[in-house]
Amino acid sequence: MAVPAVPGLRGAVVWALVGFVPEAPFRLWHGDEHPASELPDAGRFAKQVREQGLDAQQTFLVEGKLRPVVLLQDRPRNVLREIVGLRMVRLETLTEPAQATIRDQREPSLFHLPVRPSKYGLSKEMAVDLNALVRVHATAILPRAVGRLDDNEMRVIGQRLVQHLDIDFEPLLARLVEERLELLTRPETS
Repeated sequence: MAVPAVPGLRGAVVWALVGFVPEAPFRLWHGDEHPASELPDAGRFAKQVREQGLDAQQTFLVEGKLRPVVLLQDRPRNVLREIVGLRMVRLETLTEPAQATIRDQREPSLFHLPVRPSKYGLSKEMAVDLNALVRVHATAILPRAVGRLDDNEMRVIGQRLVQHLDIDFEPLLARLVEERLELLTRPETS
């Protein structure tokens, strides 16, 4: 009897603690003995690192929240504990015209997910935001996936990401075709 394949993390919809992207003004935490400081921009931070000996590695105070994320990759051997995912947005937070465009899949940067709790595990209509790539540490992910995108949906998201992020696959594809042609045209040895 065949054992069913255990689905990996790729395509899983999970809840994860995701920090917001740091933005100016930057709040730095210096520990319990010193109050937090605020820097107006990245240039001032770089200047303090260069001229005043401020350590380039700092603890930034950023807001975050528990939110649904679609994971884009598996980490089966746990070599790295960070997993790349895409955040989601609730359609109800957008205008009616924007919602209609997303539902019709005419907005290439947002992939529509209708309310289908048995498939996606979410009670609200959502869109996967291709502008919102995040790295999530494994310890920030709740232990159980609530839903899953199927292989076709992940293929569409992958294709859109390639276009959206302007990734050039031509050199890779050319090399793979050349390797395949060489293999196919190589004389057989007995």
